[in-house]
Amino acid sequence: MTPLAETVDRLLAQLPDPRTPQLLFDQLVSEPKSLERTFQRDPALLSDVLTLAAWSPLLATTIENNPEYVMWLQRERAITRVRTREELGESLGRFALINSQLDPHVMLARFRRRELLRTYLHDIRRTRTVVETTDELSSLADAVLEYALKLCRQELDNRYGSPQTIDAQGRISSAEFSVMALGKLGSGELNYASDIDLVFLFSDEGTTSHHGSRAQITNREYFIKLAERLLKLVGAPTGEGASYRIDARLRPHGREGALACSVREAVNYYQSAAQDWELQALIRARSAAGPTKLFSHFAQLTEDCVIRSNISVAHALANVRTAKNKIDRQREREEKGYNVKLGRGGIREIEFIAQALQLAFGGDDPWLRTPHTLVTLGRLSERKLIAEREHSQLSDAYHFLRALEHRLQMEHGLQTHSVPVEQSRCELVARRMNFFGSSALGDFENALETHTRNVSAAFDRVFGRDQVSELPVPRPAAVDRSVADTIAECAQTVAGMLGTKTDGNDSSTPVSALVQQELRACANPTRAMSFINRIAAALRKDDDANAINEGQLRALIHLCDASEFFGEMIASRPSLIHALPVSAEIVSPRDYQRELMEEIANEATFGAELTALRLKWSQLLIQIAARDAAGALDLLRVNKLLTDLAKATVNASLLIAQRELERRYGILATDPRVAILALGRFGSGGMDYGSDLDLVIVYDATPHLPVRDLTQEEAYARLTEYFVTTLSSITREGILYRVDLRLRPDGQKGPLATSSAAFISYIEKRAGIWEWLAYVKLRAVAGELGFARTFETSARRRIHELAQQVDAGHLLAETRRVRDRLQKEKVSRRSSGLNIKHGVGGMLDVYFAARYLQLRDNVPDHGEDRTTPQILKRLRDAKSIDEENFEKMFAGYSLLRSVDHQLRLIIGRSSTIPARESAAFADITRRLGYETADQLENDLTVRMEQIRQAYERIMSVG
Repeated sequence: MTPLAETVDRLLAQLPDPRTPQLLFDQLVSEPKSLERTFQRDPALLSDVLTLAAWSPLLATTIENNPEYVMWLQRERAITRVRTREELGESLGRFALINSQLDPHVMLARFRRRELLRTYLHDIRRTRTVVETTDELSSLADAVLEYALKLCRQELDNRYGSPQTIDAQGRISSAEFSVMALGKLGSGELNYASDIDLVFLFSDEGTTSHHGSRAQITNREYFIKLAERLLKLVGAPTGEGASYRIDARLRPHGREGALACSVREAVNYYQSAAQDWELQALIRARSAAGPTKLFSHFAQLTEDCVIRSNISVAHALANVRTAKNKIDRQREREEKGYNVKLGRGGIREIEFIAQALQLAFGGDDPWLRTPHTLVTLGRLSERKLIAEREHSQLSDAYHFLRALEHRLQMEHGLQTHSVPVEQSRCELVARRMNFFGSSALGDFENALETHTRNVSAAFDRVFGRDQVSELPVPRPAAVDRSVADTIAECAQTVAGMLGTKTDGNDSSTPVSALVQQELRACANPTRAMSFINRIAAALRKDDDANAINEGQLRALIHLCDASEFFGEMIASRPSLIHALPVSAEIVSPRDYQRELMEEIANEATFGAELTALRLKWSQLLIQIAARDAAGALDLLRVNKLLTDLAKATVNASLLIAQRELERRYGILATDPRVAILALGRFGSGGMDYGSDLDLVIVYDATPHLPVRDLTQEEAYARLTEYFVTTLSSITREGILYRVDLRLRPDGQKGPLATSSAAFISYIEKRAGIWEWLAYVKLRAVAGELGFARTFETSARRRIHELAQQVDAGHLLAETRRVRDRLQKEKVSRRSSGLNIKHGVGGMLDVYFAARYLQLRDNVPDHGEDRTTPQILKRLRDAKSIDEENFEKMFAGYSLLRSVDHQLRLIIGRSSTIPARESAAFADITRRLGYETADQLENDLTVRMEQIRQAYERIMSVG
């Protein structure tokens, strides 16, 4: 055995997992440019490389794919100090220059992965503290964001010119853009696999300069495009993964807010409309990229509303506790094993202890206003707000849990926080946490239990669970009050906030009595009270708000009682209250298309049209939801109304797109001959809350040029871009629908719009059977309807003809293959709860079985009702499905769709049923008429088993 082999054997024997290091070593010394002599000369470098591989198979793969990183590590490993943001930025500049042939997406991802080698090595070797490690990880993210921002700005400046503003004296200056970090990046405590929470701010309204290759646009349009481009460059997956996963949902107005907003708008939002948990998030806000001056201006204007001197200790603690409870309720798909972030006694409880006491006492003590958790704990201890023993225990627990989090995440680079339950994997985690010997696992588990117990005790003490408190921190008010007392107080509060904003009331007493009466009738008064308190507070601050009548107030309470989803929607835009129906009954049929068209008719700009369309759409959606929540609509009627609304919105969006095409290219030579064809739920007429729009866009293949200066392909590509932007872009007024064009010919590689001849040719020559299964549901919903309906008929007829020419066994095998793949991709083995869409016996079993039978036996859709229940009936009438299988699929699907619909109404779109003990499950149980949660759960289990039985029988016969 050679000296090097002996060294390797000795080193491997000391590592927690020798297999991956051995494989990496064998690979590195067998490469054409072997590192064998390097390792012979530098055994310490060999030890570091093998150690990295033992602690992180992810980084082992990085080294294997990039052996040159070993020489880089040889230089870098000697530098133990933490790299600053500026140093990392300089390194990134050099890396980009050397790798200029790479796509920027890939280059940034590779740079981050290379830098992790040094950071994690020092982390493993314990030459740095957890604080130093997270600080360098945060600086690395800052450097990547700053570099990416410069690239994106250069690209957009070349295209549209630079954004400018003109002051009162007519002087022109540049408008600025800031990337604000929240969460762990905001506090400088980033993990190896953390999401980064970002908010995008710009300084001024205005327009871009004349120096771009394209027409000028407004600053707002520019900065929204800049935010979108930055998200894509940093957050879009590449073959080597995204640089970072970016979460922009914490921006003003959440998902419904514009992706970028002005500082003035943001300040106004946080001062008047933000919820307490949103203000809490700003505790950890800082500038991650862009001019620091712009962020500092924002921070100065919002400081007094984040940490307030006039807030009581009890109220501050209650607000944070509410935020914690909300997080706990939303953990529907928790992995097995202890969750070190969100579990009892975990990292989040430590963070919330620090933030709660900051909110409670920081208003009068600016010294406490610091974003870093450990620094905050230290200052709280110095102010005697936590005991020295508590400070020591919380700090020790934080170091231990963050180190454990790092070991879990760096194994494969995944955003996991759960300790594995399998003993062998848990033992490996223990060894990576530096517990050795035969008792390693037991020692690790004892340490974990001790730390989490200490955190739980401190959390309970701060938030008032213990009967005796060592420190004078009052427990939140109303902990032991009855529901009746809480309702009475809530009613009085709401009445006082609304005041004269209720129609026809000179005093608050009638309002209070009304609110109490309606709250007592609520199934979930806690939810209803939470939302109406927030909504009333927002209305109180709005001097221009119109008065609310009793019918609207009553409808509001009951919608908030039934739906967290729509409660949030109204809380973020209280003006929607005025769209609520006074009566649950539908007075007369609505012409949604006419109403939407009238709303946009007089708007002169693209942005104004988008705003008007979204506002009216939101009002119409709220009206449907209010009547649904009141029980005035059955599921079929709701699906019909939501499908009609989607169809009307698509038609209005197409008109807006055509107008924008005219604005940019002049009067059109001919009207576009285009067909908007729906698939999926939209095509079948089964739209529900939160449903995507699965669309295919086809234009007439006969020669015609809508735009004189563009080819036919270019003109329809532009029209489609404006159309999709109208439907799916995020503005301050929200988003209409998520548009999915991936089922177009050739998928994401294909053009957005396809000629009718090319589409038919694709179906005949290149489309797979899985695409036929989707295209069989094609339905014309907008465009030049004569052309659209003719094309729909010919395309679906051709699909059925082609299916008849395929061997039935092959058709069956392909259908099963696609169904099995979706189940494997969409259903996590670690998820708890039934997945009623993708899981075994879920709705996809019914979809695929029905579509397979339609193609096998040539049973096409026809008529207006193309819903799945109606298709099952037609298949039964055609003898394609026997009575027993029909009954199992029909009854099972009906239950699953009912549950799915209630789930969407109550908490929003989700495929997985919440835990049986959750409030959401109780709501579904009640709304579907079950007496107990057990009955619903048992019925679901039985029905899904029956669906799978029918599916297996159908899909096993050729």
